[in-house]
Amino acid sequence: MDTNLITTTLREEIEAGSLPPGTVLKQENLAARFGVSRQPIRHALERLHESGLLEKRPDRSLAVTGLRSKDVQELCQIRISLEVSALELSAPNLSPSALRKARRLNEDLFEEEDPDMLAALDQEFHATLYGACGNQRLLSMIDGFRREAKRAYALQPKGSRPRSAFYEEHQNILAALETGEIATARKVLTTHIGVTAGTLIPIDRS
Repeated sequence: MDTNLITTTLREEIEAGSLPPGTVLKQENLAARFGVSRQPIRHALERLHESGLLEKRPDRSLAVTGLRSKDVQELCQIRISLEVSALELSAPNLSPSALRKARRLNEDLFEEEDPDMLAALDQEFHATLYGACGNQRLLSMIDGFRREAKRAYALQPKGSRPRSAFYEEHQNILAALETGEIATARKVLTTHIGVTAGTLIPIDRS
């Protein structure tokens, strides 16, 4: 197993909450787990540290970082700016089939109960709406910040925000897009991201 795969695996576990804030990642334990020497583990941990997912402790160990209130607020502000821009660019180019796909995804989201599947459906719903924006760098930035926010969502108490709320807000965005009311869609999306982020409990370092 190479450094890239180890990095990806650990990043996904951090984002999903399987490795919660404060978890110390020890090279020897990870080397045994992945069946590799310490060198690729060390490189993977360095990458995660550079990306902000790990922090150095006084004893020089590396631990999973937390998300403070300020972090959550900043993520919300950035997401609103980027995602509203993507929606504005994409909306005039969205095909009827893309809108139908988004509506099917939202119906699936309403019926789904598994948290991981809910997150995946929500991600695909938004990606479908932004996909025609014509700006790949913008989409990559959105994906990165949504992945960062995923950590906060993954560790929230179950039912902290019912999926029916997501469903209704998504429906309102779709209704506005289908009638060409882009300004309304912008407003609903802004509220959707802001309200969702406002329910998050900061994940402090332990």
